[in-house]
Amino acid sequence: MSEQPSTMKDAITAQAEDEILVAVRAVAPELDEMIKAEPLPEGWIAGWDVAGVVMRAAPEGFSPQPGDRVVGVATGMQWAPCMALPTEYATVLPDYVSFEQAAALRVAVLTALRLVRNAGVIRDRHVLVTGAGVGVGRLLVELLSALNAEVTAVVADQEQAVQAVELGAVRAVTDIASIADSFDIVYEAAEGVFAAAERGLVADGGTVYLHESFAAHPEDISFFRFFGGAEQAGLRHFVFRAATPEDRGLAQLLDLMTTGELSLGSTRSEAKATA
Repeated sequence: MSEQPSTMKDAITAQAEDEILVAVRAVAPELDEMIKAEPLPEGWIAGWDVAGVVMRAAPEGFSPQPGDRVVGVATGMQWAPCMALPTEYATVLPDYVSFEQAAALRVAVLTALRLVRNAGVIRDRHVLVTGAGVGVGRLLVELLSALNAEVTAVVADQEQAVQAVELGAVRAVTDIASIADSFDIVYEAAEGVFAAAERGLVADGGTVYLHESFAAHPEDISFFRFFGGAEQAGLRHFVFRAATPEDRGLAQLLDLMTTGELSLGSTRSEAKATA
């Protein structure tokens, strides 16, 4: 590796009272980082989801301890072999979750979890998830189904449709035009922001959540085009960084992953193949 810029060297030793020092084992770049990849310091590597081993506990005393395997977030957006991470954004990993899995899952899993929690009571509600074949959409299908929602998934192809049903969806389609129902909750990836709402698929009093806000082709939202007849419907935009940094929810989901109660995006057949 070439000589690190001085800012990265500083990151190796800098540590606030509420930070742990972590030896980095895996990082995961996010889409917004790719979009912002303008001229950056030489040696800068994308990835603010970080997994590694604690080298030094936080001076405040309330933190993971040296030797703990953790996943966290680098709020300063700078990468180094050793990084100081805020304890409020760090979670100790179960033994069965690899550094690579943890780094790749953190933002996606917490986004899905917080989107589900924002919707309140889920049981027996009719939920539509677009973009359900990959990423956050796929995680939403599993979490919602585990809470006994009746999930309809919109996916890209038949293979994804089979996987969505295996993860708990009651129905999976590749063409949203084939759906004639109305839904209490709709989770829309921003690139298809009007895919469900403009077709009258939102029930009266229903809520539409927009996520994946770094769409390649963003659209303006027209009030009348968007609601198109649904009375008292609501539109919610989810922003990950505005949500609580508390990561206990991630720890609970990772525990369920290790017991096999949740796959966090891997279907049962995929899990068997990698076991």
